[in-house]
Amino acid sequence: MTRWFLVVTCAFGALFIDRGQAAPAPLKDVKVAFNKSATDRELAEQDAELTIDDQARKVTVKNKEHPLDVAFEGVQKVVFDTSTHMRGGKLGLGFGLAGAAISAHHVTDSWCYLEYRGPDGTVNSYMLIVPTDESAALLTRMQALFGDKVVSADFAEKPVEIEKDTLKDLKSKHDITIDKSNHPTPESKPDKALVVVVCPKIPSSQSTQIKLHANDQVVLVNRTGTYGFLHLDPGEYQLVSQSGNASAIRMTLEAGKEYYFLQETFMGSTKSNTQLTRHSKELVMFQLNASFHSDWKRQTEEKP
Repeated sequence: MTRWFLVVTCAFGALFIDRGQAAPAPLKDVKVAFNKSATDRELAEQDAELTIDDQARKVTVKNKEHPLDVAFEGVQKVVFDTSTHMRGGKLGLGFGLAGAAISAHHVTDSWCYLEYRGPDGTVNSYMLIVPTDESAALLTRMQALFGDKVVSADFAEKPVEIEKDTLKDLKSKHDITIDKSNHPTPESKPDKALVVVVCPKIPSSQSTQIKLHANDQVVLVNRTGTYGFLHLDPGEYQLVSQSGNASAIRMTLEAGKEYYFLQETFMGSTKSNTQLTRHSKELVMFQLNASFHSDWKRQTEEKP
């Protein structure tokens, strides 16, 4: 199954407005995506209706709890991005092998992040899940409306599977606590590269440690639903997400720049498998705000 996520002010071919029409037809097969609360740190979805009105020059979303009404002029930025993960859900918990197979199915989400300025001058964002078959028309329509404010994230760095036995720090042991009290925000440093990594929560997924190696050392440990960040010296790196398998990205990190990644998880035999993918700041920070901070440390001595 493929679905599109959008943080909004989007328009589709289906939403093109005939000037002779009294009112534009809404797109009903959408959902609002949002963080439940600062304490829950979990994404929720609700049904919604999206309308793009050329005559009124505004974007509206009909939803009981999270409506939207934004003038075209208020749109500041739109960023498209995609991610692939395990479906997860209740079927994986209570319906045996068939349910587990459905839960383990891979889902591709396409996100469209929108920043807009409200009437009081504050900058806000909004997220929708949008039908896949509207995706091409959506991007084209938004580019026509908002020009260079629309960005489609596409990074050259792609993950490759490697043998995890080649990792020099493979057998290191770590303790991890999910910090539900503190929620630190990543900040860049002029002489270092900032690396931000979120391991999104997937219902019914295996809750194992997902390690991040930078060259020959573990530098971060997550579980599903947590995030972490670190500062590295500029240079050439092999960044590896490792759990039941190992997924690597080779890249050059530059001083003063920021790099954002997702550690997606998938069903494994005894441990979750993982894939490391690079993404836009907007997508990763949206996921970070719905995650808890990972408070981890390396074990100095092996536990009995």
